This record gives sequence, C-alpha cells and structure tokens, in this order.
Amino acid sequence: MTIDNQKTVIRIFLRKMFIAIITVVMVVAMLATKWFSPELLGITQYQWIIMVATIYILLVIGSWLRGLNYFYFDDKGDKIIIRYYPIRPLGRTKRAVQIPKTALAKYEISRRNLGLKKVLVLHQHVKKNVAKYPPIGITSLTQQELSKLEQKLSIYVRA
Repeated sequence: MTIDNQKTVIRIFLRKMFIAIITVVMVVAMLATKWFSPELLGITQYQWIIMVATIYILLVIGSWLRGLNYFYFDDKGDKIIIRYYPIRPLGRTKRAVQIPKTALAKYEISRRNLGLKKVLVLHQHVKKNVAKYPPIGITSLTQQELSKLEQKLSIYVRA
C-alpha cells in the first residue's frame, strides 16, 4: 500500500501563495487609495498596514510551528519506506527511512508545538537493542491517510 500526500501539499502551497498575494494586494491598496489616508474607524493608514502584516506573520509562524511535510509511505516488498521533506521555502532537506518489516519494534504518534504538530516516531530492533528514529512530521496527512498508516504500521510491529 502507498500513501502519498502530494495533492494535499499542492493545496497547502497554493493556499500559502494566495494568502501572500492577498496580503501584498491589501497593503498596496492601502497605500494607493485615499480610503485610509486620514483615518478609518479611528485607525491610521500605517496602523492598518501594520495590522495586516502582523496577521500575515502570525499565519506564517503558525504554519512553521505545524511543521508540514510532504510524506510518502510504501510497504511493498520486504521493507517499509518512508520519504519526507518539509514544505517551506528554506531547508528542504529530503529524508528517507527504510526499515525491514520484521525489525519494526514500535511506533508512536504524538503532538508537539502546543498541539499543532503531529509526529511519527519509529523504533527498530537493531541486534539486541532498539533504535529510535528522529520524529517525522505527519500533520499534513488527512485523517483517512493517518488511519491507514496506523493500520499498516500496527501489522508490522513485533514484540
């Protein structure tokens, strides 16, 4: 079975671009029109611009805290393959995890960053120990994709 959230990633990227364009258009409109020149609702033109910019910055920070990732899961063959990389302009380090199906010790799904970010932590049997992989952000998965992932991983977990 394969889980690939490419469509969700494209939708998130387009939403971010749309919000950025709307913000720029609003700021340019506030500077170019006379509506905001003296005051509107007791707020000056520059205060309106600062409010719009602050809202945009808060949305960007919220998106960054959620740690959205492109996520690919494949369990065909004798290995579990997970590929992922963050959806942000800088720091797009592509990463991959390959675990033999027989070596998966356990998995954990938890929330971080004030409950905004869901992460998957995999544990693998290595000789007589258990190795823990770094957390993988899975916030961008839909509820249906997340339940499929949990079902598949629970099949391969061995004691």
